[in-house]
Amino acid sequence: YQRRVHGEFHPGSKMASRILAVCALLAAAHASFDVQIGSDFSYKLLVNGDTWLQSGPTFVTVGGHRYTTADGSLRLANITDHTGTDSSGSFTAHDATWYAGSQIWKTTIRVYTDGKVVFGQHFPSDFAGTTVINSEKVLSSFPSFQLQNPSVPLGYLSFQGDMCGSGAHTGQWDSQSGGIGQGKTGTGPLVLFSQSLNTSLVIGAFSNFMIFNQAVEDGSISFGVMGSVESIPANFGVETLVQAAPGIHTAMLAWGDTLLHKYGKMRYEYKRDFALTHLGYSTDNGAYYYYQTESGLNYEDTMIGVKKYADSVGIPYTYVLLDSWWYYKGTDAGVSIWDARPDIFPNGLEYLYNVTNWPTQLHNRYWATNTTYAKQNGGKWDFIIDANIALPTQPEFWDTLMGDKRLTGMIMYEQDWLDHQFDLTSQLQTSATLARNWMMQMGEAAARVGVTMQECMSHVRHILQSVELPAITNARASGDYHPGNGQWNLGTSSMLAHAVGIAPSKDNYWSTPEQSGTHYGPDTREPWSRMQSAVSSLSTGPVAPSDKIGGSNPSLINMACMADGTLLQPSTPAVAIDAHFVQLAFGSGGAAGEIWLAHSFFPDYHVAYVIAIDVTAPYKISVEELGFPSGTTLLAAEANKTNSPFDVNAQNPLPISVCGKEDFQLYTVSAIVGGWALLGEPSKWARVSEARFSGIVFDSDYFSVIIRGVSQETVSVGVQLPSGDHTVPSCTLPADGSIRLVVNPAGQARCDPL
Repeated sequence: YQRRVHGEFHPGSKMASRILAVCALLAAAHASFDVQIGSDFSYKLLVNGDTWLQSGPTFVTVGGHRYTTADGSLRLANITDHTGTDSSGSFTAHDATWYAGSQIWKTTIRVYTDGKVVFGQHFPSDFAGTTVINSEKVLSSFPSFQLQNPSVPLGYLSFQGDMCGSGAHTGQWDSQSGGIGQGKTGTGPLVLFSQSLNTSLVIGAFSNFMIFNQAVEDGSISFGVMGSVESIPANFGVETLVQAAPGIHTAMLAWGDTLLHKYGKMRYEYKRDFALTHLGYSTDNGAYYYYQTESGLNYEDTMIGVKKYADSVGIPYTYVLLDSWWYYKGTDAGVSIWDARPDIFPNGLEYLYNVTNWPTQLHNRYWATNTTYAKQNGGKWDFIIDANIALPTQPEFWDTLMGDKRLTGMIMYEQDWLDHQFDLTSQLQTSATLARNWMMQMGEAAARVGVTMQECMSHVRHILQSVELPAITNARASGDYHPGNGQWNLGTSSMLAHAVGIAPSKDNYWSTPEQSGTHYGPDTREPWSRMQSAVSSLSTGPVAPSDKIGGSNPSLINMACMADGTLLQPSTPAVAIDAHFVQLAFGSGGAAGEIWLAHSFFPDYHVAYVIAIDVTAPYKISVEELGFPSGTTLLAAEANKTNSPFDVNAQNPLPISVCGKEDFQLYTVSAIVGGWALLGEPSKWARVSEARFSGIVFDSDYFSVIIRGVSQETVSVGVQLPSGDHTVPSCTLPADGSIRLVVNPAGQARCDPL
């Protein structure tokens, strides 16, 4: 190998240092990451001197013929090197020019100084006859990595499937790896990790996400343009990012941070979304009022009835999700007119908003071939009409569609059936640019009219496309809810959502086990309402119960929020700990079951949350795994079945016992500072939330914290005193909703106005 680029990666590079610090679990301070490039433009990726990945064939299809290095038909013209700087940092670039017949094609390897490599494909001129007539394959390949037995044992996590990669698969990386995602549904970030977790590589799309594909073929995994694309315009390109970092979650965050920085989106921009910070009510699939109303009432009166009932029992719903039952449908159950039917809302959506004061999250699905918006059907707008589905192609259409509904109270546009629209619209798969244009038109229109977007039934490619669209704030991260099913499990998909700066949505839940009269049948039951509620709260996504009138558990629902419906959540979503994937990949040495970790961050203070569900073997979580520096002593309290605080330290890690769903464990773990510790609100799932607390001060003579909420709301706060005793003083908030709690070492407390 003639070219060799060596660097080191460090926890914290190009990231919010506190986030990376708490995620770099048990990681070495640094590790070496090398890229070796041969004179034939073959390449190897090495970590600590061990070869992790070795190049497979490079190829491109043009004029109906595949030109490949495997048989020499793709001819290398030259290699040039240069240095530069872009939004991702300083790099050394190695550029190769190839001849595919008479056509020039270019590839590049940009090696950055902080542990990342970008592989690029560039089409300098128009390429015709590119299709391989298979959307599960690629028409071009660079990079390509051989599936071979590595020199050190490696595991992999392959994000794939719908609903934010909720079909993710974990296994061992070797020549027989069979669970790696590919094609339309399976393309998504691929994480390779060592059993020690000191090093991981994340490989995933870095541009043109909607038409980027990965495919396993002839013993290699190749990354490039989707194989169904018929032609490629001049100056088109696709890029693949390889990010090195310690740990799995850390590596995903570092990879996501590089994407977000390139496209100018902030990871936590979604926290400005009203629907992600306030309690909602849902009528989605699984909800009591999903295609069902109160007997003898229409939907308008039923929703008004829900509002009256919620107010009467003290449930502070602040908005409502209206699912697919409210608008007109046409051929193949697609949307014909996205307006409220008069039998559903006789007085219209705006009337519902005015009566309830609930803004709306409005559901939409794929477009029917007989939609009245299309010019082909006498409408105003340009549409593509395919065999069984239609697709709008004018940006102004989306402005009008969303703008009209914004006037009726819509604050969030939910685009459901994204997979169906993409999979059935052939032009989205044969054009190099149409799919991105479709997504950009929606997202940019949402931003212009002042609403946010939720993605639902998304392929991973839709999730990645969100990095270009700040209006996309959240995505469904598991399948549709049905009382008693397993769609609560979003610990892995939440990691992908967190990486690309959107909140994971769990969907709705019933807060009581049985709700009579449901159209789902008399045996329908939700046995794990507490778990559903806790998972929703820790997701940082929407929290939206879906009970019948008279069927709610108000005290359980209110564990998620303040008295005005403001959600009390962690700063980061609960995601599966790295040891979970170690166990799945290697069969030992990790955590057997769903153990997720979330965090609340304050200036100079940090609280962790651990939720454990369906754990089949005991596991002990170290101080470092919890995200605290080695040697820190912590205070833990369990919130589901017990509430007795105890110390966690190097000698006494946090014990996770065998459990199921009913007896799940939820620990609040707080740092002890000078003997003091803040354990927060005993009546809430996220006991120490940024929405509630600020201005935390630990002093030898006192502890103080600012509490925010609603006038006349009483807030109880758990505090450990320097003596080791515990106290739970309460403050009733004044008219301005803010007060300072001060506690002295003897446990005497006072509530001071600000």
